[in-house]
Amino acid sequence: MIGRHFWPLGAFDAAGHLMQLATMLSAAGFQVDVVTPRQANVWSERFQFREFNVHRPIRMFRTGWSSRGDRSISKYIKSLKEWICENRCSPDLIYCDQAREESIAVVEAAKQLGIPSVVRIAGNGSASDLFETKGRRNVKRCLQAAVRADAVVVNSGSVQRQLIIDGFDGAPTCRIPIGVVRGAEASSNLKSDLRGAMAKINGDLHVFDTGVVVLSVERMSDQSGLMTLVESARVLSERLPNLCYWFIGDGPKRDSIYSYLKGEGLRQMMAMPGSFGLLSDVFQAADLMVHAGDDGFQNQVPLAITHRLPLVIANGETAREFFAVSQQEVQEQIASGQFETGIYWFDPARPRTLRIAIETITQDLDRAEAKATELRRTMQTVRDASASLEQYARLFRRLIDAKRNDVNDLP
Repeated sequence: MIGRHFWPLGAFDAAGHLMQLATMLSAAGFQVDVVTPRQANVWSERFQFREFNVHRPIRMFRTGWSSRGDRSISKYIKSLKEWICENRCSPDLIYCDQAREESIAVVEAAKQLGIPSVVRIAGNGSASDLFETKGRRNVKRCLQAAVRADAVVVNSGSVQRQLIIDGFDGAPTCRIPIGVVRGAEASSNLKSDLRGAMAKINGDLHVFDTGVVVLSVERMSDQSGLMTLVESARVLSERLPNLCYWFIGDGPKRDSIYSYLKGEGLRQMMAMPGSFGLLSDVFQAADLMVHAGDDGFQNQVPLAITHRLPLVIANGETAREFFAVSQQEVQEQIASGQFETGIYWFDPARPRTLRIAIETITQDLDRAEAKATELRRTMQTVRDASASLEQYARLFRRLIDAKRNDVNDLP
């Protein structure tokens, strides 16, 4: 299994998806090895995570690609392909969790080794692999390589339709939805205990007994939509002085967000602790989560649902598709302020609707948690993570068996 990032870290949603999928496949009896680049020479080239190995053989530079030399895209792809072909893992199948530069190396290496390859088109909307951004000049080449894989996994109908629009209608696609894991029930005292433990590790995470924690787990960039919450924080705190803000993640806007909130007089009410290796404790210690961007629906939002966290969600195409609701339904809920489905929608262009959604939750936290429990029950029915895992398992076994049969039929 190959991906650009492995640790969830809050900033990279696809990394959380890769970690969860690798863990579940390993528990299901597959022998799993994960390959991901390292971003510093001091990072170890190999370590064990739970029951499988994680390899970091190739250095990737955080400052970006160069046109030539060791920092070039072509050098990275070539080095990764050579490592896959020469390592001792002896894979039966190679899976790439994103249609990025790694997918080029994966498809070429798999053909050289005579084994099947699978590439997932990750993300949705503006966070999709299909969306060309400023930092990805290589998008078309990556997609052309991805569709040459033995199977192309898509997580939603919109991604599959966009593939066809982009001219890749002949791709061997397989739709596997993002699933919601069935988590264990938490005790009533767990939230208080977790907050106390976190405060001992990082004083910024201290919360008074009457405090209400507003959680945001998004990459700190202009594209994430995080600024909707940041710019509303002061007005929210004037109306609800017991609010605390936890901003989990990293990104180019981190320093400017910190300076802005500090200038608004919110230094004592906010925490920006960076990244967490595992986000479960953070979700269980918070009272609600605000999510405004297209990124996050591969792992972060599903995890929040698993942990029964009331969700304040921006009205957007990606969010509506994930929760299977119409534009009209969402607009009616925003206009009326009645959120019977357990999702508290808001309009990013109208900050007042964000404040209404948060105020509705804080007025009756027990009722909001009950609605979050009902939402989890519903989403686990329509998006069962076990069913998604079984689809991956059947796809992998079918491709491996087909490739072996082809080899056996050779004269």
